[in-house]
Amino acid sequence: MKADRKREKIRRLALEANTGVITSKNRNRLAAGFAVLLLAIFALIFRLGYWQIYKSDELKVMAIDMQKVDTEIDPVRGAIYDSRMNTLAETVTEYELYAYTQFLYKDEGVSSDDKAKAVLRLSEITGRDPAEMQQLLEGEENLVLIGEGLTREQVEKAQEEFGGDVIVKTRAARYYPNGAFAAQVLGGVNSENSGRSGLEYEYNSSLAGVKGRAVRTTDSNGDTLSNSKTRYYKAQDGYGIVTTIDSVIQHFVEDALEKGMKRTGADAITCIVMEPKTGNILALATTPEYDPNNSSQPSDPAELEAFKAMTDQEQTDYLSNMWKINAVSDVYEPGSTFKLIAAAAALESGHANDSSTYTCKGGIKVDDYYLRCLHTHGKQTLKEAVGNSCNPALAQVALDMGAETFYNYIDLFGFCDQTGVDLPGEGYSIVKDPSTMGNVDLATTGYGQGIAITPLQILCAVNSLGNGGVLMKPKIVSKIVDSNGNTVEEMKDVAVRQVVSEDTAAKMCDIMEYYVSDAGGTTAYVPGFRLGGKTGTANRVSGRSYSSETNTSFVVMAPMDDPAISMICIVYRPRKVQYGAYTAGPIVKEISEKTLEYLGVERKYTEEEEKKSKKELVKVPDITGMDSADAIRNLELNKLKYTVMPEDQKGQSFVVVDQYPKAGTKVEKNSIVYIYSE
Repeated sequence: MKADRKREKIRRLALEANTGVITSKNRNRLAAGFAVLLLAIFALIFRLGYWQIYKSDELKVMAIDMQKVDTEIDPVRGAIYDSRMNTLAETVTEYELYAYTQFLYKDEGVSSDDKAKAVLRLSEITGRDPAEMQQLLEGEENLVLIGEGLTREQVEKAQEEFGGDVIVKTRAARYYPNGAFAAQVLGGVNSENSGRSGLEYEYNSSLAGVKGRAVRTTDSNGDTLSNSKTRYYKAQDGYGIVTTIDSVIQHFVEDALEKGMKRTGADAITCIVMEPKTGNILALATTPEYDPNNSSQPSDPAELEAFKAMTDQEQTDYLSNMWKINAVSDVYEPGSTFKLIAAAAALESGHANDSSTYTCKGGIKVDDYYLRCLHTHGKQTLKEAVGNSCNPALAQVALDMGAETFYNYIDLFGFCDQTGVDLPGEGYSIVKDPSTMGNVDLATTGYGQGIAITPLQILCAVNSLGNGGVLMKPKIVSKIVDSNGNTVEEMKDVAVRQVVSEDTAAKMCDIMEYYVSDAGGTTAYVPGFRLGGKTGTANRVSGRSYSSETNTSFVVMAPMDDPAISMICIVYRPRKVQYGAYTAGPIVKEISEKTLEYLGVERKYTEEEEKKSKKELVKVPDITGMDSADAIRNLELNKLKYTVMPEDQKGQSFVVVDQYPKAGTKVEKNSIVYIYSE
């Protein structure tokens, strides 16, 4: 029975299929399938509308972005000039040479002779060692860099001889035509041509300029579309900065410091030359120096070997110390140069006058301490006490004023604040607050120990004494100019405040002149020029006490009746000689004499000086407009030496456009005449 029912059901289903009868189950299946299909079609239409209508603007932007090639155009970095518009730093085009090794060396068709010739000739053109050149051409890369920092002439020779087998690329590079000249002041740039130290860092926003752009629309292969336009946004070149640095005076300073290093055996020597009445920095140098064209390593061969043996962190610390401007960044105990500040404060505050006297018995007892002096000076006036550099006398001067009064004048002279000079990394002084300053602290501060200041701070303070008591803000940039030399911004002289009266300032100038002409500073004395100043010798701190090692210094100003220059020279840890008069004295004497002559300050000899100063003099010939070879021969015939400015002439002749000293000036035999090539 079950089998019969099953056969009947199969027969019935077959009959329905043949007659086209749709069952309710099939109908439901068809309806569900059609609904799903209809829903999918509506979803597709909705999605298509969403992208084509709602998202159309966004897609257009994305398409343009995918097709757009935006190329940055680097501006030319502005130049740095000295006060005479001589170029100290500029941007030049450097050339890189690449070679296709498979064509020049690796191809089977290249003979051994041709390979050897290619190696030799490319080595000659690029200045590379032949063995190194061969190693590069034998390497795995098909396109290799075989020369960088090349001149246009070098790469043109390579192109003429090797044609398409070499490729030339260019890049903008910072170039310092005078090498290590004023290195710390100028500073340097990093691999992105952005300022890293010195003026390059301080004025980076002005020097860098604004990048331009070239925007074009391309296809998938990178080819520019025929109906598109390339839009150019011109780069804005950087502005130039004109410094207050006088290259001639800077040369005087650097030459004198180099001699000073050999004579004193010091770790380092720092010197600043300024105009007291304007605050302009005329020269600033620290030795040892480095070449900013290769600022990632020391230039001294011995130092370089030691540098290579250092760890990465040690090298980083070494370079940071090498790049910094010691005269602005480092603080030191000034020693006896600070006695000028103590004396001026005492005179201005009324705690001392011309009649005040101080008795030196070889030392002074302050509380439980006995502060010693190098000599027993007996009874002396304030002027004589400064001339004798007497520690007990100036300790008593400070004690007479009291901590509050002395601190107020220390603040007025600018030692509690930064000077605001336009150089990076200015340091902060260390001055004890009067509320915590005991009698011993007060007494030692009177002769410059127990207080730490920057070299620039003490020079600016002394400048005020030569400027009628007015403290000036120091500056090293006089103006910012565009590429045509037009002034964009001018830096004005800034008077900070009146520190002491004109009368006090005049008395201090007299004391300073007395120190150089008749007291402890005669090593800086220059016949015919009225120099004034003060030496300083301070023991260096080691741990929590003072060591036997010293920093020695000399601050000077001249001529004292109408100061044109001021200077401080600090000799750090001298080993061969000691005391500021003997370490820094000869240095400031040489720089002062040359600088005052250069500035045209007239010598005014006393009768005694006139007799002593008679030496064999020669007249400087007129060499302006001559070919350099003829000019040099002319100078040598007149028993004169010469220095070319800028220094980097690569042995090529040039026309002399200026000279110093000027023609007709009488100078001693073997004096240096500066020859200007541009």
